[in-house]
This record gives sequence, structure tokens and C-alpha cells, in this order.
Amino acid sequence: MKKFYFILITSIAFIFQYIYSNSGYFVNTISEKSEISNYKPYNFKHNNMSQGAKCIVIGGTGATGKNLIRELVDSKFVQVTSLVRKEDPSIQSEKLKQVVVDFDRLEDYKQEFKDKDVAFDVLGTTRKQAGSAERFREIELGISSKFAELSKESGVRSMHLLSSAGSNPNSFFLYTKVKGEVEEKMKKEGFHYLSIFRPGFLDRGVGDRWIENIFVKVINTMKVSTLAKAMRIEAENELLNSPSPNTVKVYSNKEIYEIAGEK
Repeated sequence: MKKFYFILITSIAFIFQYIYSNSGYFVNTISEKSEISNYKPYNFKHNNMSQGAKCIVIGGTGATGKNLIRELVDSKFVQVTSLVRKEDPSIQSEKLKQVVVDFDRLEDYKQEFKDKDVAFDVLGTTRKQAGSAERFREIELGISSKFAELSKESGVRSMHLLSSAGSNPNSFFLYTKVKGEVEEKMKKEGFHYLSIFRPGFLDRGVGDRWIENIFVKVINTMKVSTLAKAMRIEAENELLNSPSPNTVKVYSNKEIYEIAGEK
């Protein structure tokens, strides 16, 4: 029986690999056209970077989040505020401020959003981890929505969202449907700049998502360190180049690798 399931999962994995590589179906299900910013060398003498930009992060203790926090504290950002359920002792920096919050009462921590230039939403869970479909929606959509509202109300200029390949508010699948709904909520907030990252399968290292652990062995996956690097670079680029207001850009695997300079 185990052999049967392994063959079945491997076959599905190869089908996904073929689709990702050849059709682009899963990475362009919503109408925005993926495009890459016109990158310029970073001298950080433009806009807020001349004084030193500050950012706020949600989801900073997850696989992608940990890597993003490391990227940010090693960058030109002068302050990184990470909203967490529990402090992560594995990352230490004078720039990093970890704030333990009750995510069901995020509005009680509005002061943490003050004077922030950039926000990163890398929140991520699964239905299994959440315990139910309802709780999954509450975490992914409810918390992200409140994070977006508080960011906008506090004057955050740009939002950088980790979503998923296949995200679509009209999807039949819970995960991609909710991810699509989060994207729509972010767009409605009307940030000066919004970037949406839609990676395919991620290599998080050894984890509890068993299907991902199998897929890592049979298809090309993206390392979470690559994704985090691309998100940091995109945020810096936006501050430098000051795009037109209400700009929304969507990035799939190909663009993410190009931004990170790894393919």
C-alpha cells in the first residue's frame, strides 16, 4: 500500500512539474500580468532610505519568515519589527524588535505600526495545523486582513505579500481560494505599492508537511531562502524607484528567481 501511494504521489508531482514548466496555468490564474521592476544599483539615497527605512513583519517565525527576518536585519533597513506569538531566540540583532501579540486582538498593538515604511505578510499555515477549515480561514484571511488594515491606517507605504501559485478567490480548493481572498483584500486597501509573490512548491527543509517533503525529492522546488531574498530585494527596489501610486505586481517562480539573481 505504501508503494502504491508513493507511485501515485510521484506521478502527481511530475504532472505538477510539467504544468509549472510548460503551461504557466497555476501561476497566472488571475488577470494581473507578471512583470519585473526596472532594477537599479542600491545607493539608498532616495526617499525614506536616506533616513533609514523601517518595516513590520507578520509570520516571521515560519520557514520563509525566519529567512526574511535574517535578510532584513542584514540589509539597510534600520528597524525590523516582527509580530510573533512567541519570541524566536535563534535570531538576534539590535535592529530586530520581536513583539509578542495576541493575533485575535491585533488592533491592540496598533502603536507597533507607527512610522513604518514597509510591511511584509509571510503568514502561512495549513488546514491541518489550524485544526479546521474555519480556523484556517480565520488565521489566513482574518489576521492578514487586520494586518493590512492597520498597516494602511498607520501610513505604511508598501505591502509585500507571500501568497501561493494557483491563488484565486473563486477556486474550489480551500487553500488557494483563501490565498486569493487575501490578495483581493490587500488590493482593496490601496497601498502605494503592493507586490504579491506566488511561488510553487517550497523547500522548507525538513518539516511536518509530508507531501512537500516528498515533492522536494521528485520535482524542482524553490528554497525559502531564495523567496525571502527576492522579497527583501523587491522592497528595497520599490523604495528606491518610487513607482506610481496603487501599483500592483505579481511574481511567479520565474520572476522570483530573476529578482533574487539565482537563475
